[in-house]
Amino acid sequence: LRCTRAWDSRLHPSWLVLESHLRLQIRPRQYLVAKDLIDNTARISQLNMGEGKTRVIMPMLVLYWTRDQALAKSAPRRQALTRVTVLSPLLDELRDVLHQ
Repeated sequence: LRCTRAWDSRLHPSWLVLESHLRLQIRPRQYLVAKDLIDNTARISQLNMGEGKTRVIMPMLVLYWTRDQALAKSAPRRQALTRVTVLSPLLDELRDVLHQ
């Protein structure tokens, strides 16, 4: 199969593992949303239902802030805590996705 990614797997190796583990491919739109939120941490984005907010984009962001960012820095590793705030109805689903 031939597939092209909108993102560089060398910069985000954990996203490649995420794709494999969840048996999906990160869509270009999902990457653009995640990149926008990474580049502009104070930004708020609204997405429509079915665009992968809980199952794809949120895990991408958590992996970026806990793994990829630490791997990219050449300075000594600093302990950091990533906090995820989520609506109560989505808590069980997101917990299941993040614990896989």
